[in-house]
Amino acid sequence: MLHHYPDPGVDCRWRDSQRWWQALTAPELRLVISCDELEVFRFTRQGLPNFTRELLDHQRYVLPGNGQDMLPPEALWQTLDTVLSPLAGQYWHVVVVVSNQYARWLVLPWQAELRSQADREAYYLHGLQQAFASDMQDWQVRAQAGGYGQATLVNALPAALSEKLHEVLTEHRLSPGVIAPAWVLSVNQALYSQRQQRRSADGWIVCRESGLLTIGCLMQEAWQQVRQLPVGQQWQQSLVQLLQRELVVHPERAGLPVYLPKLNGVMQASLAPFEVLDILPAHGLGEVFNQSMRRRMADASPAV
Repeated sequence: MLHHYPDPGVDCRWRDSQRWWQALTAPELRLVISCDELEVFRFTRQGLPNFTRELLDHQRYVLPGNGQDMLPPEALWQTLDTVLSPLAGQYWHVVVVVSNQYARWLVLPWQAELRSQADREAYYLHGLQQAFASDMQDWQVRAQAGGYGQATLVNALPAALSEKLHEVLTEHRLSPGVIAPAWVLSVNQALYSQRQQRRSADGWIVCRESGLLTIGCLMQEAWQQVRQLPVGQQWQQSLVQLLQRELVVHPERAGLPVYLPKLNGVMQASLAPFEVLDILPAHGLGEVFNQSMRRRMADASPAV
């Protein structure tokens, strides 16, 4: 289960969409896929002056998946067919969020000698193969290059997952605007929060799922690393231990804040001595939904 508060328009930005005109004009259909559930959100769109969205409905479907699987369970595709059939051919901006379980992340150092796109792609794939060995078979690789001299953030999703998603959506005459790992949503929310609070682009950005943490380190607007950590109920302790180990190797990262939603009851004391900054939703979706999300996250979290 993904512990993330949806924030349409902020966590999935229109300029990141392959169908940006729909991102600006259509209501949003969000499909959140993890190994053990499918969540479906539908957001209506409000017009001028703010173009905000409101929650229309929210549904959850339990899946018989495994936290170690490389692909979602087969039951997902049958469930998606049931969900999408009534929406076939309608005008939606489709956002697909997939569990970080299915993603691979890597920060690769700057290489000035790479001139062509083919050379860069070969460099990204080689780095992923070196880091993840036999995992890297047939993957769809994307890269986010930093400024001159800065490292490149590389992400890979299984090609079979992307192809199946496109196939199912095409069958229902829908086109995906965004297909992204869940950590991307947390990053976008954290960056938005930094801009709103006029803070520097520095910190540990954490995306929590029931059995997995994905943690990225950002310093001076440049990615330093991304780590994935399997966790259990004592995930706060596991996170603190990982950050403390990182500071032994990289003492210059001491004092970086940790960006993490507090809706699931995370307290500052549980992550001491690190400063925890809440990722607050920019658009309220109604108090009934807020309460539902808080209860859901509290039920899935141990008391702290």
